Amino acid sequence: MGEVPLTIAQYIELRGDIDLDLLTEATVRTGREFGSGFLRLVEIEGMPYQYVDKSLDDAITYVDLRAEDDSVDAAEKWMRANYSAPVDLLEDRLVVVYLLHVGENHYFWFCRIHHIALDGFGAMALIARIAEIYTALVEGTEPPACRAEDLVRIVEDEQRYRNSERFAKDREYWAERTAHLPEAPSLAGRAAMVGKFARLSSEALPESTATLLDEALGGSNASSAPIVVAAFAAYLAHMTDRTDVVLSLPVSARTTATLRRSGGMVSNIVPLRLQITPEMTVPELVKSVQIELTGALRRQRYRHEDIRRDAGAPQGQRGFFGPSINIMMFHSEIKLGTVTGHQNVLTTGPVEDLSLNIYQGVAGSKIHIDFEANPNLYSADELDRHHSRFFDFFERFLGAGDDASVSDLAAMSDEERGQVVTGWNGDVVSPPTGTVVDLFDAQVGRTPDATALVFDGEELTYAEFDARVNRLARTLIGRGVGPEAKVALAIRRSLDSMVAMYAVVKAGGAYVPLDPDHPAERTAYVLESARPLCILTVARDGLVFPADQDVLEIDALDLSGVPADPIRDDERAADLRPANPAYVIYTSGSTGRPKGVAVSHASVLNQVTWIAARYGLGADDVVLQKTPTTFDVSVGNCSPHSPPGRVW
Repeated sequence: MGEVPLTIAQYIELRGDIDLDLLTEATVRTGREFGSGFLRLVEIEGMPYQYVDKSLDDAITYVDLRAEDDSVDAAEKWMRANYSAPVDLLEDRLVVVYLLHVGENHYFWFCRIHHIALDGFGAMALIARIAEIYTALVEGTEPPACRAEDLVRIVEDEQRYRNSERFAKDREYWAERTAHLPEAPSLAGRAAMVGKFARLSSEALPESTATLLDEALGGSNASSAPIVVAAFAAYLAHMTDRTDVVLSLPVSARTTATLRRSGGMVSNIVPLRLQITPEMTVPELVKSVQIELTGALRRQRYRHEDIRRDAGAPQGQRGFFGPSINIMMFHSEIKLGTVTGHQNVLTTGPVEDLSLNIYQGVAGSKIHIDFEANPNLYSADELDRHHSRFFDFFERFLGAGDDASVSDLAAMSDEERGQVVTGWNGDVVSPPTGTVVDLFDAQVGRTPDATALVFDGEELTYAEFDARVNRLARTLIGRGVGPEAKVALAIRRSLDSMVAMYAVVKAGGAYVPLDPDHPAERTAYVLESARPLCILTVARDGLVFPADQDVLEIDALDLSGVPADPIRDDERAADLRPANPAYVIYTSGSTGRPKGVAVSHASVLNQVTWIAARYGLGADDVVLQKTPTTFDVSVGNCSPHSPPGRVW
């Protein structure tokens, strides 16, 4: 993670008289009971080891901020700096506790813990035990006996589980659930390094939505979590156009009462995989989520690294299964003697993509749903829009009838739909009918002697360019190229690259651009996926392709005997229609393997007609073809509807 620390942090706001000495004593005693407070890591001959060093000083550090102009703001900045600072695992304390004095009988009891020593559930148990001992000390009574397990026994218990029949059954369950696991979905649509500070969009459910949720629960004490999870899965399916949706579910993995009272790093992440078919109704999806949650929680001890390895994930690959669903089940109130404090979670660790955090309503308060995100993937505005859009979607989800299908629920609000349909379409341009070939042939007929291309001191008029294109197109037709056929282009920027592109389109095929400078692995994957009839290249580039590919070096062809007149419709293997693909562009593959996207003649005409109208292009303008043909933006520059003059 580099400079991004894997820490959790929280503080409890206290208003009342706090005895620092007694709180320190309670903290030290709890640290010794749990072991986690005295955990140290060492490296011996290149191997890591951990042990409990009870000689360490575990006293609370007192920080007085009352002299600050805004002591609360100063405390918040101080805590943020503390929990975001890198931690040296071999030198720094892994668990630290501070008492920040911010006003008269006003304190922030702050705790920062590295995840390698203690997880969030263990941290809650640690805080609860400190409060239990402190209260007993204040009252002058003996604290209840510690019921936590020490760290050695937690490790031994984990080893017994891994050697058990239950472990084998859990592995079988997860192997079945993760067979052919799809790549992790993302609302960002891209990948990025994890940011130091997670971005947060936080809000309680609106009154109208909370009422619908209460009605859906029917007055029972059932958890609202399955309904929220179902709605978020449906939202994700709509936004990413998926039917196989995988979420990451953080779990405590504390399946015994003793573990739930103990420290240690035990928590886990398991996948929640949901099939959302078009005909699935809202109640059916909620039931499916309940079943998946039940199965996942029963088998939550099986480690996520084992699940990923068993599923064939590349060794060392970063990431979990998809956006996280974090169901916060803790109670926010903590009692220290006669003082009641309220717990505030500052961070549960870095967020790789997006986390939906569900805070159950307590004592009449409404459920709270936060979106927490990697700041390198989501701007504050993007995150707020997703958060607001999900709230709107959630209300529609709750208000849908029992027979309503999930696919019928709109992901966009009425305002967003109006913006897309009317707001962004103020300048309506009617594209011409026909194909790219029709438009280009018409341009050749209008301006045969006008300059079409300029490259490296050489110029071609429309008539000259068309003649070269037609000769090569006829050659391709003779090799079986026609509508729906694909031809790969591996030619560096040149007149030949444009001739090859237009020849494929005139023959009726779809060109698949290859960047000669891309890694060989990507090129091989594109060729395997697209399965082109042949590859067009030039001898001067000296490119090498797999032996099973049909390669045509167009600069080595003698086409002087091939007719140069326009291609007739009856020469092609089938009629060329607007719906036929003109080209296939492969995505970068930043969120998984590259995907081929076929773009039709009709789509190209729509785009270039709009560009010409939007920017007022005319016969006196020239266009710089600066974008590689492997990027979709290049089509606007090298389109047949652009003005006659071009500069390369």
